[in-house]
Amino acid sequence: MKHITFSLIAAILLALAVNAQKQVLSKPFKKTPIYAEVGIGFGQTLFFANTKSKLSAALGGTFDPGIGNNLMVAFYAAPEKWKGLGIGSRIKGTFGTSVEGDFGDDYLFNYYNLAVSAKYYPITRIFNRGPYTRLSAGFGQFTSKRVKESAQIYIHQYGIGSSLMGGIGWTFPLRRTSLSIEAEFEYSGRNGTVDKLGDARFASGQIGGNIILSF
Repeated sequence: MKHITFSLIAAILLALAVNAQKQVLSKPFKKTPIYAEVGIGFGQTLFFANTKSKLSAALGGTFDPGIGNNLMVAFYAAPEKWKGLGIGSRIKGTFGTSVEGDFGDDYLFNYYNLAVSAKYYPITRIFNRGPYTRLSAGFGQFTSKRVKESAQIYIHQYGIGSSLMGGIGWTFPLRRTSLSIEAEFEYSGRNGTVDKLGDARFASGQIGGNIILSF
């Protein structure tokens, strides 16, 4: 009798499980929309506080920050129920153009940022359509170099720390992709070690513009 009761209960549970599985499989499976972005741009590098004097101590000469070329890649998850909000990650690299400083030497200032990023379309409330705002926060590294080929002088300064980036732009839908034009401001505070000075904090940033293709 116990065996019959156990078998009956097992059969009922199995039938319920099979029925539940059929109901789950019969429902349409909705994937979370994931958007990928690639972009290029340019911007004017900015030095804040006494960063210029600290770099002078580290590299042995002063220079004015130059214009950098930007390259970026990003991914955003943007479910329809979020009403125009996308959250993801973004990496941006800036490759500064060479500028002439003291003694006729060339100076370079390059950096990258890896960040968590949020992008929001407040008017259309549809991701990748219309005006948007973006906020990104993360970390990264900068490299500053002093180069003089004739004298074989190569001096480097490194720093690592946090970055905060904000942007506003407009996205234009195309047939299979979207094109965005945005203005961006960035502020970074990175720490490094300077000879005869010790630990130093370098505050820098950028103001510039980007063209972004998303799909």
